[in-house]
Amino acid sequence: MQEARANPNGLPPSAGDAGKTTPAYRRLVVASGLGSAIEHYDFFIYAFTAPIVFDHFFFPKMDSVASMLAVYATFALGFIARPLGGMVFGHYGDRLGRKAMLMMTFLLMGVSSFFIGCLPSYDTIGLWAPVGLIILRFLQGFAFGGEYMNAVSLTMENAPSGRRGFFASWVNASGPIGIIVASGLIALLGAVYSKEIFAAWVWRVPFLLSFVLVLVGTWLRYNVDESMLFKAVKDETKKQRAPLLEVIATYKKATILGCLVNMVHSAFQYMSTVFVLGYAIRQLGMAPSSITSGTMIANIVEMCLVPVIAAYSDRLGRRPFIIAGIVLAAIWYPFFFQIVLLKDPLLLVCGLVVSIGFIHALMFGPEAAFTAELFPTKVRVSGSSLAKQFGIILGGGLAPFAGTALMGGGQDFHLVVIYFEVIAVLAFIGVLIAPENAKRALG
Repeated sequence: MQEARANPNGLPPSAGDAGKTTPAYRRLVVASGLGSAIEHYDFFIYAFTAPIVFDHFFFPKMDSVASMLAVYATFALGFIARPLGGMVFGHYGDRLGRKAMLMMTFLLMGVSSFFIGCLPSYDTIGLWAPVGLIILRFLQGFAFGGEYMNAVSLTMENAPSGRRGFFASWVNASGPIGIIVASGLIALLGAVYSKEIFAAWVWRVPFLLSFVLVLVGTWLRYNVDESMLFKAVKDETKKQRAPLLEVIATYKKATILGCLVNMVHSAFQYMSTVFVLGYAIRQLGMAPSSITSGTMIANIVEMCLVPVIAAYSDRLGRRPFIIAGIVLAAIWYPFFFQIVLLKDPLLLVCGLVVSIGFIHALMFGPEAAFTAELFPTKVRVSGSSLAKQFGIILGGGLAPFAGTALMGGGQDFHLVVIYFEVIAVLAFIGVLIAPENAKRALG
């Protein structure tokens, strides 16, 4: 397998130079980060609202377990659409450039979220309500799948070589900002309004706000420069009719390794938040604000730790931190679910901070650079998008659905824990055999 290679001739000096960053580059980091934050906001307002409202709003003819399975199936659909978005926008990102694709994915995500907030209920238009939700959810996932690795590649390819992990991590670190805003807004609205009023119309407000965020993000991304490394190999990439086919033919091992890392961190994240949110509210009768507030605090901690961990990964390597996160997640997971069963809001908040703020940050901090460094510039977006999005489907996308199906209406978490431990073991083996590219020049 070909990995990220030594710096080829003709690359711009700043792409492999460990020197200072320019004001233009700092603007690029801010634009990529804020764009990622807004897209995470769009994605997670669905994640936080769906378990509270959507079962009776869009699927009222089903019993409680079946309706929640339907809600989580639409949640998973957004993840299933991600690889398709990654393939399409990755293809054009590798052929035409990263910047144009980021503009398109951002607009598509924001418009889809806005129209989810406009959807009538099942009682109003019948089956067209869940059909509309499914279509818009698919478009959300399609856009999100094309967004992430274009943003990471654009940021990392312009970064000083000795600080790639740190700067690439700002795309990941900015994601929690969107989650913080989404969870904080849902918690605030849930505290101000009764459950009945929230379910009637208030849930629409966070979705409708996406329109304003789209305008801000579009302006930010319009004013950034294209990747310097991409410009250096632009003539070569134009000769490639299908970068994805080259990835499948030449970089199968890299794709599998990237998939496993993203599978474990996303399974841990979404099982600890989305699945726990639905379970704690429906089965344990807890207030939504305790979970959403805990998620918000946990993401504040993670937002601060991700760049710090990534900066150390530039010095010590990506693999040690990811391995530590996987091992701690596997040990912590059974204890976390016992905390959930205690139904103590304060303990649950502490559990979420440990899970997301610390353990997930160990995996998430170096992940952006780890995944992108597995592939050379000419196929970086296609390859890393494929690895990233398939990993998130198999991990985070299926996690809430699988957890609900394994538990049914009971309170036995053993099968859920085993489900995660299997994922953790596979990812642990994958990282052990993965190359360490932190010190290698990008090719």
